[in-house]
Amino acid sequence: RLRKCEREGVMAAMDAMTWREFERHIAALCERDGCTDLAITSTNSDLSADIVGLTADGRGLVVQCKSFAPFRPVQSGDMQKFIGMARLEYRADVAIFVTTSTFTQAATDLAARHGVTAVHRGLLEAWSSGVKLQALR
Repeated sequence: RLRKCEREGVMAAMDAMTWREFERHIAALCERDGCTDLAITSTNSDLSADIVGLTADGRGLVVQCKSFAPFRPVQSGDMQKFIGMARLEYRADVAIFVTTSTFTQAATDLAARHGVTAVHRGLLEAWSSGVKLQALR
């Protein structure tokens, strides 16, 4: 699919992915940026985590992936659930919420207050094009 990115653009290729392909793409980006022990946990009981693993320096990592239409932002409730599970259930040092869309202001504010990296459509495009995600440095 990523070869298709060169012809159609990074985001067009991601918009065409299934949610499982999108999760695998995000896991591949994490791996490219040095993360290890990655596991895709997507089941009906994933507890708001689609990917778990370790950063290159050994910190616990949890990632939530939402493949939404560009016009459908991630709401505050989705962020609240992720924050609770990332910190309490997974005890993650690094929490990343990735969407093919955007975040509402309330969701963005929550992410900032709780140390969650909110990867919106524009940042996702840059990350997919080779820019290393700051939270994984």
